[in-house]
Amino acid sequence: MAAFAAVTMPLPGRVSGSRRRVLARASATMAVPAGRTHYEVLGVGAGASSGEIKAAYRRLAREVHPDAAGGGDGEGFIRLRAAYATLADPDERARYDREVAGRAAAMMVRRAEAAGPVFRRRTWETDQCW
Repeated sequence: MAAFAAVTMPLPGRVSGSRRRVLARASATMAVPAGRTHYEVLGVGAGASSGEIKAAYRRLAREVHPDAAGGGDGEGFIRLRAAYATLADPDERARYDREVAGRAAAMMVRRAEAAGPVFRRRTWETDQCW
């Protein structure tokens, strides 16, 4: 059901406050393939302006829309629309950026733990066992 809400969702600036939060939350929780951020789906950098995001969305929408692309399954367009809905709203974009940064930091910690303990070089001050 969340996928349907994200596809039929009007532009973020034309929706009332409470409905915008509900729809934006639904689009933000949509499944984006592992390892792909909304920025990667749209093909823009993290520092892209709202105009660049909008231009990238319109260009890609012409390519992946089920009606324009020859009747595909629409999964790519749903992902694209969810990415645009999140990044077009400044508040949702800030929240999404914080979540992505948090996930990246957590992944770095897990990798460091998986690599094993880090041993420091022994020096006279740390090795006073005599």
